[in-house]
Amino acid sequence: MTRVLSVPLILGSALFSLGLHAQDVTEPLIRPELPREWSRAVRGFRREHNFSVAYGYVVSRWKGHLTDSTDIFSFANEGHQARISYAFHLPLVGGFGYYLGTQTSALVAAPSRDSKGDEISYGLPGLNVGLIINLSDRVRLASGIEFGWHRIEKLGLPERFERKRISVTGETLTWNGQIDYFYELSWAVQLTYESSELNYASEESLSLRKLSRTWSLGILKHLI
Repeated sequence: MTRVLSVPLILGSALFSLGLHAQDVTEPLIRPELPREWSRAVRGFRREHNFSVAYGYVVSRWKGHLTDSTDIFSFANEGHQARISYAFHLPLVGGFGYYLGTQTSALVAAPSRDSKGDEISYGLPGLNVGLIINLSDRVRLASGIEFGWHRIEKLGLPERFERKRISVTGETLTWNGQIDYFYELSWAVQLTYESSELNYASEESLSLRKLSRTWSLGILKHLI
């Protein structure tokens, strides 16, 4: 009789343990809604793929010279920029590492009091390199430089020049600094400051230089 009763008990115990094991397997290893568990995914450094979209306010100062004129012109304008970026992050020591990436952007600047028209320009994909430090699971700082090109479409020149508008492609060098704050495990708010210089010198008649400062606010996705 004892043996007969023990068989159901053994089977019940086995089924119960299997149920617990199945529950453990189906439970998520990390619960994203609990920030205290993020460290198990971040492990001190948010590595690999990062995508961001941002809106920026741009203040620029143009300087230029037409070789068929002795006059050097200078004017300022302000505009709005949309930017899409990608960066691949790799660790070095602890929370410190570096990144490689690229970005593209579009800028529209309103007419200024010194120029004849607005400015429309496009940032062609270039190379971004920089350093990163992860201060915590939530906060990350980065700083780097970008080598790229900008296509300027129909830039309005000052009134005194006969040429109404010009379209050129110039080389750019940009320094940037950014702060990422992760409000969820893989989503962050990104604040960015950029200081850039564009230079263009043709063999024909035009030399241009543009100095810009940009403040941006964006959303970042980390594929963790």
